[in-house]
Amino acid sequence: MIRRSRLIFFLAFALAAEAPNPAELIRSRDIKAQITFLAAESMAGRNAGSAEGRIAADYIASEFERLGLKPVGDGATYFQNFDLVQFNLDNAQMGLSARIGDAEKNFQFKHDFAWVRQGANSAKVSGPLVFVGYGVNAPEYGYNDFAGVDVRGKIVMAMNWEPRQFDPKSKFKGAWNTVHAYSHYKMEQVRRAGAAGLLMVRDRKPVRPPRLASGPTNMQAGTAAEISLAGDFWDLPTYSISADLADELLHSSGTTVEALQKEIDASLQPHSMVVPGITVTMDKALKDRRVIATRNVVGLLEGSDPSLKDEVVVVTGHYDHMGVVGNRMYRGADDNASGTVGVMQIAKAYVQGGVRPKRSVLFVVFEAEEEGLLGAAYYVRHPIFPLKNTAANLNMDMIGRDEDSPTWKTPADQNRNSVNVVGTLYNPALAKTIERSNREIGLKLDYKTDARDPESWFARSDHFPFAIEGVPMVLFNTGEHPDYHTEQDTPERINYSKMEKIVRLIFLTSLDVANAAERIPFVR
Repeated sequence: MIRRSRLIFFLAFALAAEAPNPAELIRSRDIKAQITFLAAESMAGRNAGSAEGRIAADYIASEFERLGLKPVGDGATYFQNFDLVQFNLDNAQMGLSARIGDAEKNFQFKHDFAWVRQGANSAKVSGPLVFVGYGVNAPEYGYNDFAGVDVRGKIVMAMNWEPRQFDPKSKFKGAWNTVHAYSHYKMEQVRRAGAAGLLMVRDRKPVRPPRLASGPTNMQAGTAAEISLAGDFWDLPTYSISADLADELLHSSGTTVEALQKEIDASLQPHSMVVPGITVTMDKALKDRRVIATRNVVGLLEGSDPSLKDEVVVVTGHYDHMGVVGNRMYRGADDNASGTVGVMQIAKAYVQGGVRPKRSVLFVVFEAEEEGLLGAAYYVRHPIFPLKNTAANLNMDMIGRDEDSPTWKTPADQNRNSVNVVGTLYNPALAKTIERSNREIGLKLDYKTDARDPESWFARSDHFPFAIEGVPMVLFNTGEHPDYHTEQDTPERINYSKMEKIVRLIFLTSLDVANAAERIPFVR
């Protein structure tokens, strides 16, 4: 006869054995079904603001509702609404000129200067020219190109990247580029300093390898060439200019861009200055503006700890892709139906696995990533939970393939079990959390982009706006491949068994972050 205490133990053990392992609720067959829907021909590539994109958003919201996530969007819905603006450049009116003494010189659009993705409002600005080195204000490194020079109302000229960008001993995190290296961060620094406009000097020789094939632009389809957020987002008139034009504008100062760059890199001291005798005028001319209402999709799993549930772990992907261009359809199975499905599958593991972590978990699928991280940028400007309460952002973008990139020279058959982990130089404690979670999964974690990042993955997806604001973040990514941004990015080419493991890893990582006694620090 079995004693009563032992019987209770055996019954409890049997019930526990029948309870599902939450991570095992993430299954490749379910992943395949959802990707097949999102990347179907009938979804027409889900380009930003499209009818098919709205269907995708409705589908994601319906999954959030089916799972019982809390609707924390606008009006207690699963949507965070915002407006995009679609527009054409008025090429004939786009202008850049300089008054040098008594002489006026006009420069040629698309030859001397070019468009930089920015806000959607026309503007004409004029002012004295000020050179501000790299356009970097980095107090954490004791470096500020804006110190000692007044740029208010001026046209600012800044170089690409950041000091000593190829030096592994650079205080700017070695040869890896920090947030300060990228154009949209510079635009915001220059705007905050009160400048009227920005001229970004292009590299005389490209310092980044060409990317793999990318689809044609919207212009080739006869539609608007550009999309941006409505309002004042990134709305500082900004052009890129050739190094030759920069030297011409600097002539009166008796130096060149190359000489100034060498001087700054050698001394790690700014060399900002008003360029004598130069007034620059920028004419940013747009036409055919059309406002498009769209939305991010959001759902919340509330935390169980009364003192921690106001903090959130934000799990993200983006649902848009490139749509139909001419007679070509860009279905976007890997980019980024894979990340979208990853978000939904992690939400399912929490809910159906009966898991309630201490902190809350916010699931967000962004719109308009392909147009410049616009949905994520909007969220960071209008966070549903304060960014100071955001414990981490775990972002998924292209997690379904095997990297096959000429940059890294490792063929796909060597990457069958690999996932890239991008951005942990800013939060090394998060890397340790991922490694602990991976003991149950067994993936090869590849941190190569945290040593050097020639493809600029750190700034190419929706985790980057969080990094700019100092929120711990990471990108999970399986890298570029020959089908990237082509018609061949289709559901049958996904490595579903590997993707299952990646999504399980991110679920376990999010759970660890949500239950941790201490917040992960963002290390500048």
